[in-house]
Amino acid sequence: MERVPPHPSPKVELEQYLTPSHIASSLVWTAFIQGNIAGKRVADLGCGTGRLCAGISRLEGECVCVEVDRESLQTAVRFFRGEGLDAEFVEGDCTQFTGRFDTVIQNPPFGVKVRGVDLLFLRTALRIARVVYSIHKSNPTTRELIRGEAQRQGFSVEVLGTEFPMRPYYPWHKSSLHRFLVDLYVFKKVA
Repeated sequence: MERVPPHPSPKVELEQYLTPSHIASSLVWTAFIQGNIAGKRVADLGCGTGRLCAGISRLEGECVCVEVDRESLQTAVRFFRGEGLDAEFVEGDCTQFTGRFDTVIQNPPFGVKVRGVDLLFLRTALRIARVVYSIHKSNPTTRELIRGEAQRQGFSVEVLGTEFPMRPYYPWHKSSLHRFLVDLYVFKKVA
């Protein structure tokens, strides 16, 4: 996962950042050991350049990468071809995406630039899959909103907290490392 390239032209309005490898690996490995990757149809909503999907593909999941940014999606396609990885690539708005999947694994925008976009991604994920793994910025209000949304749609919620170390990604980032808390959510359809 570390070799997956960054976004060629990161777009701040899309909140494009590279998911740290150790967080991406933890999320994908958790899904794998819970039996939700190998032999499963898995969607990565807002796949960027395909970091999560690369792990999914290596663990024998049938991954569909969905991304609105054409440049990032093309970067993912080139990387996957070069690595001999299989995936399907769909250019489109993740909040409007449809289909049926066993699992969704995603790191959606946190809703800093477009308030509530994280919930739109989550609603899509809960609509198209029975199991969802998702990363969200950690704060009590967000947790309450996310738990409520999941429960209304008939999902159980498990929250694993972690620190998200972010290296400078945009020209105006001055700090060599910015750390903030995120929640790694596991949603499972109840009966």
